[in-house]
Amino acid sequence: MQSAFAVVALPVGLVLVAVSVVTAALYTPYTTSRIDTTITAFIGVTLQLGSLVATSSTVLFVFGTLEIAGLAVPLLVQVVLAYAASHLTIYVACLKVTELQERPLDPDVVLQSGPLRFVSRRAGSGETTTENS
Repeated sequence: MQSAFAVVALPVGLVLVAVSVVTAALYTPYTTSRIDTTITAFIGVTLQLGSLVATSSTVLFVFGTLEIAGLAVPLLVQVVLAYAASHLTIYVACLKVTELQERPLDPDVVLQSGPLRFVSRRAGSGETTTENS
């Protein structure tokens, strides 16, 4: 039963994180309206819940594999490591989403740095510019 949770929960958690990041990339709230507040809450809840589910399933999978290999780790150690890993993951993810929402979605800015830069070079005619706007 534990293996079923780890196998099912990991993709579910990753999908929740992806939905949160895509929503944060597509919509940047600027006001305190109900719509902006709702979208911000949606981003936060899906990000934290997805990170928690994905991290806990990963930790469960790792310790289950260690137990199959013959290394039994006390439950308290598993809980403490899962707690620390989930909070660290959520903290880093929240920082990245905040950094993402600091500037509006400008394709020139997004394509100048990060993994999308490499995709844009392959998709384009090979021309790259280094102009700062």
